[in-house]
Amino acid sequence: MNYIDVMGATKKKRDLVESAVIFCINELMPRLRTLEVEVNIKNLKNEGVAGWCYEGENNRDFYIDVDKNLEIEELVETVCHEMVHVWQAATRKMKDLPFGRKMYMGKVYDETTAYEDEPWEIEAYDMQGGLLEKFKEEYVI
Repeated sequence: MNYIDVMGATKKKRDLVESAVIFCINELMPRLRTLEVEVNIKNLKNEGVAGWCYEGENNRDFYIDVDKNLEIEELVETVCHEMVHVWQAATRKMKDLPFGRKMYMGKVYDETTAYEDEPWEIEAYDMQGGLLEKFKEEYVI
């Protein structure tokens, strides 16, 4: 059974984020039952990001941080974006490599690749809106 832990912010936001994580797991990887996803809703204003995701010790452990200052819809959309990264890593579509490199769909990229050109980010941005809209059909936000 998947393990999800959401910390920070208000109970209402934690519950919403947990629902979004469960929704994304069901949409993107419904057969996986061994995921561990920890989400921390915290102040990322000084980091210049809405959120980020990183893999733990294996491709089943993930940590997500999302900015507590986001409006509700943007918060859910950010969770959807980061859950695409969980899906990419859990299915080994994307793998972290030593020295800041990543492998995506069998091709190696290094830190010289611009953020907007990273294919895993392009895919996450392409998918986040559809996931958000489908989520909103099932949940009131």
